[in-house]
Amino acid sequence: MNFTQLRCFITVSDNLSFTVAARKLNFSQSAISKNINDLEKELKTQLLVRNPHQIALTTDGIYFYNVALNILKEKDAAIANIKNIHQEKSFRDIKIGLDYSPFESIFLPDFLKGFEPTSFNFIVNYLGNYVSQIANNKIDMALVSSDLVNNAVGIRFDQLLAGKFLLMFNSDNNLRFKKTVNLAELKNYRVLVLFTDQTYPSLFKLNQLLYQKLDKKNVKAVDNYFLMYNYVLAAERVVAIIPNFAINPAQKGISYRQLNYYDDFSYGLAYSSLRERDPLISKIMANLRQSIKSDI
Repeated sequence: MNFTQLRCFITVSDNLSFTVAARKLNFSQSAISKNINDLEKELKTQLLVRNPHQIALTTDGIYFYNVALNILKEKDAAIANIKNIHQEKSFRDIKIGLDYSPFESIFLPDFLKGFEPTSFNFIVNYLGNYVSQIANNKIDMALVSSDLVNNAVGIRFDQLLAGKFLLMFNSDNNLRFKKTVNLAELKNYRVLVLFTDQTYPSLFKLNQLLYQKLDKKNVKAVDNYFLMYNYVLAAERVVAIIPNFAINPAQKGISYRQLNYYDDFSYGLAYSSLRERDPLISKIMANLRQSIKSDI
């Protein structure tokens, strides 16, 4: 599932027309249809009733329309909030790579306010291969999990938070009475995890362990944190496992408990080792530490 699929579905739903949606999004009608078909296949439900002269939303389609709308609104608001902190043109652009999570969308605006508007203009790039991007000067630095850059030649990593995995659940769930949660206690839940491969070892290893210990049918991989939040809010028997640097402390109706599972990873700033003595790095790290809650 991706943002393009969600935007196609919302535009078709708003206009009840594939033709109008294609024109508004500057897509072909076949591309619109494919995106929605792929979305329905992943959700394993029909969202739209397609008749020759009429399109209508199914019951599931009406429900998912609101979910998709909230996801896109949160994404657009977070990006606008980060990118528009400094409107004045500055003499230097600092490009920071992000995993992009609700947690980052909350603390980054406060972090950016720590700089004079005329000093730096931070350009946020949502990139995956941080090591090569830093090495090739595509970005200056990246806020990442340590295991994405471990053992990378020429890359320095400064820790901001010790990593731990948390269980996220609807606040009405009885899990709220527990201090910590064991993996075995999740057997009767639908468990959401973030889709990843072996480039993110700590998360990949946990996902594989869940597939072994729980019924595979009850473990679902999704590709963004915002979708996780909406699923958990919508159903009491759905939980999600996320790293502590992906939480959204401001989200109402969501609770977190520490998972009784440990792996050695952390969250911090990665940058070229050639900039180790750069005073800008020291200033950025100081502002990040001030902006991020250390007790997460």
